[in-house]
Amino acid sequence: MIGRSQELATLAQLVATVVDSGQAAVVQGDAGIGKTALVSAAAGLAAEAGFRELRCTGVQSETTAGFAGLHELLHPVLDLLPLLPTRQRAALSTAFGLVEGPAPERLLINLAVLGLLEEVASRQRLILVVEDLQWLDRSTVETLTFVARRLTNAPILLLMSVRTGGADDPLRGVPLTRITLPPLGAEEAGTLLDALPVQLNAQARRRVLAEAGGNPLALREFASAVSARGDEEELRPAGRLPTTRRLEQAFLGAAAVLPPASGRMLLLAATAHDAAASELFAAGRRLGVAPADLDPVERAGLVSVVGDRLAFRHPLVRSAVYGASTTVQRAEVHRALAEAATDPSRAAWHRAAAAYERDEEVAGLLERAGEAARRRGAQSEAVAALHRAAELSPEPSERARRLAAAAEIARRAGATSVALSLMDEAVPFATDARVLVELATTRLLLSNTAGTPGPSPADLIALAHRLAGPGGGEHRQERVAVLWGAAIECFGRALPESERRAVEAELAAIDLGRWDPVQHMALALLDPIGRAAEERPQLGRLATVLSEDLLGQQILALTAESLQDLPTAYRIWGSTAELARRTGFPNDECQALRGRANTGLLLGRLLPALDDAEQALRMFEEMGLPISTAATAAVAARVMAWRGDLPRAKATLARSRELSALAPLALVTADQAWAGGLIALTEQRYRDAWSEVMQVSAHPTTALWALGDLTEAAVRAGQARAVIPAVDAAEQAAAAFGSAHLAMLVARSRALLTDGPAAEQHFAAAVNAGQAAGTPLELARTRLLYGEWLRRQRRLVPAREQLTEALHPLDAAGVHPWAERAAAELRAAGIVPVRPGREAESDLTSLLTPQELQVARLAARGLTNKEIADQLYLSHRTVGAHLYRVYPKLGITVRGQLRDALAGRRRGHGAEDDQPSK
Repeated sequence: MIGRSQELATLAQLVATVVDSGQAAVVQGDAGIGKTALVSAAAGLAAEAGFRELRCTGVQSETTAGFAGLHELLHPVLDLLPLLPTRQRAALSTAFGLVEGPAPERLLINLAVLGLLEEVASRQRLILVVEDLQWLDRSTVETLTFVARRLTNAPILLLMSVRTGGADDPLRGVPLTRITLPPLGAEEAGTLLDALPVQLNAQARRRVLAEAGGNPLALREFASAVSARGDEEELRPAGRLPTTRRLEQAFLGAAAVLPPASGRMLLLAATAHDAAASELFAAGRRLGVAPADLDPVERAGLVSVVGDRLAFRHPLVRSAVYGASTTVQRAEVHRALAEAATDPSRAAWHRAAAAYERDEEVAGLLERAGEAARRRGAQSEAVAALHRAAELSPEPSERARRLAAAAEIARRAGATSVALSLMDEAVPFATDARVLVELATTRLLLSNTAGTPGPSPADLIALAHRLAGPGGGEHRQERVAVLWGAAIECFGRALPESERRAVEAELAAIDLGRWDPVQHMALALLDPIGRAAEERPQLGRLATVLSEDLLGQQILALTAESLQDLPTAYRIWGSTAELARRTGFPNDECQALRGRANTGLLLGRLLPALDDAEQALRMFEEMGLPISTAATAAVAARVMAWRGDLPRAKATLARSRELSALAPLALVTADQAWAGGLIALTEQRYRDAWSEVMQVSAHPTTALWALGDLTEAAVRAGQARAVIPAVDAAEQAAAAFGSAHLAMLVARSRALLTDGPAAEQHFAAAVNAGQAAGTPLELARTRLLYGEWLRRQRRLVPAREQLTEALHPLDAAGVHPWAERAAAELRAAGIVPVRPGREAESDLTSLLTPQELQVARLAARGLTNKEIADQLYLSHRTVGAHLYRVYPKLGITVRGQLRDALAGRRRGHGAEDDQPSK
């Protein structure tokens, strides 16, 4: 290739390296710079090397069809869909309109595409050629960027071309090889010009070279134009325009000599984009043109017929022809195409493009197109359709409703800035109660997951007053929903009592005339201690009523936590995760996994907690939700600290704090402080531990749970007096909730704060309460502290008993720092402890990565690769790759040996049966 030998060599090297794993590359540059030629040459090298090729091309379009590019790319291999995991197969089939089903989540679609490509590549190395990425539908681009980040397990070369100069870079942050094509040098441009089949005199040659500026397409088109007309004056009118505009004018020169009917056919083709030829000709009949009118266009070399589609000589031909037409001409053509379209969504977009003014009928058609896109998982296209529908809506109330719906879809798709912009646009027109509630809810959810500014309780109270109307009695259910949001804000941010009481008063004053789950949960969140006796017995009923409500179940689990019913909270988080998995909502599933990890840790189920936290953490990172990621990382850091994996705990905690720095949430801040304090306490940095863990007061629920660590850090740092108010408050809470777990922590704290014989009474009370609490690891730490105290009193026999009772559950759970401390105390008391299986668990976690360990455990339970892939949101071949690495690490050769290899190391799961709430 003239002037592109270095770039082609780079791509040839990439082709050669794609053997066991994949690569991604993009060729970028101006229009006509030679991107297609270079990509085609590289694809030819891949074909010679035995690669299979799949290809798609972006087309500049005003009609937006979600996943159109992806369908073009994957259509030849859709017969392999049955090989995918069940949920992933269903998601991709729904996205492509092959089956009807609930709207699939983007993550499942992306995983299905990755899995399908890995399946193809397992048979033959694969090159994916994606041209004009900037014009592909947004949903396809998002999936391709997902794939580009995950090419480690299959020999796939993803090769894309993109025109520079766009508003944003769709590949920003994607790890790939970037090849930017500069203009050809003077010598190279001359060589290319001389190789063209045209005759130019010296003056024309100089002018063509000067005007083309090293652009290969410009060299060809300008030379052809001058050669055909015999005069370089052809170039003069465009002399001060950018190369792209000059090229468009060159193409328009060729179009200008066409017969009028052929010119209309060319505009029709430019407007129809990727419509089938039959649809194009049907629209042509409405404009008075026939298929024969296409012949002069083909002879001019402007278009060609490829299968049942028309292909333009270059995308600039399309943009030039469309841009040169008048508004009236374009509207006429769009109307004809709308009438001929067989797809209702395509017809709606053509109707919208032809609209001069607001039109409710067209807006309704576009809204239906948006709903169709949403049902297929094409959220970006759904948002675009609803936004355009809103622009065309004559009634302000309908405009607001459509904008609010678009904003919520954008939020769920992770398009935070788009959602905020749509809500800002909707606010001036929003008067309907349901729309106002939807806007407030979307802002609230964004605030708590993405860290954006959200409504304050005062804002939500004001909205409730507005909804109440002049008589104060309107829209009662909507007001409860708004104040529920205010209650969640108060709980999550641990707002002052004055704000909580204001929201509580508003909520309690609304008489719905019936028992309402939302109202009950909100009141419990606002005053857990005061309402414990009334609301704690209602948790079972609430769980039944809300069994199919994802958001309701998540708030109910938080309510159970605030009421100190840990087993019930754990069960609800688990059922929420299952409901979200069954209905295809990964975001909600991850929220539930984070909650289950937190309560699971409190209940002593360390390894399941670590599995849940790490899975949620990985997925939240992928979804781009910083606050959710930070909250999960804080829980994960605490699990790691318990297990003694302090370097990872510190790194994970640092990541949590980095993500939440700009939008701190009290619930997250308290968890971070607890994790930091636990790390320091484990390392016996007691002043640092106190400095950290004293900040758990940022959230009252977390402060209660962390009381044991808070007191130990205070006593060892010489700050015993400072912790007494917290212990007194926890004692009142334990009584109000009837919580054996809190009673144990309070009695243990009293023991640490007491000198002399009275300390033993508190320790005994702590052990007694702990035996009924269902939190075995905190009980073990209570026994450890009791045993240490007894040994210091030189009462070795009872000390040995307590320390032995502490050591076994700590060892079994893999709680290495505290187990080592218990073992050391036993040796000091004259006993050499027997610790079967301790090294095995430690060895296992050092051998395998967290994800390998998670995959291995599920495989040992008998799940297939596809079932594991569906559960962990991985491609099934990624699961296979993990197991391929696991076997030699464990010294086994077949899947059937996994269970035995992991035997004796599963004790860290703790008791799986829920303990009764105390």
